[in-house]
Amino acid sequence: MATQNYVWQGQVWPDQTMEWEIEDPQRDDESGSDEQPPEWKTTLRLTLPRLGGVEASLILTPAGVALRLMADDDATVAALANARAALDSALEAANVPLTGFVAERRNGEH
Repeated sequence: MATQNYVWQGQVWPDQTMEWEIEDPQRDDESGSDEQPPEWKTTLRLTLPRLGGVEASLILTPAGVALRLMADDDATVAALANARAALDSALEAANVPLTGFVAERRNGEH
């Protein structure tokens, strides 16, 4: 708990494991300053039956959400990139602007 990083690993449904990491936005604020609002950072890693290995990293700020999607397969990267417009529309409807988006190949570090 001293690192203010929380990681959960387990089954989300039968034969489907997931790793979810959350970084506490207060962990980097050692000065006690309230000048910048905190950023919530979270990463989700799982292997899906049709998409293969996928990792999603989100940074949530008062301005909106930035999303980095990484996949083990080029076809999955393309599918995720092609879904950006739908994601952007859904987030706009929820009044959460998409402030950044990257879909790229994961280089196998997890």
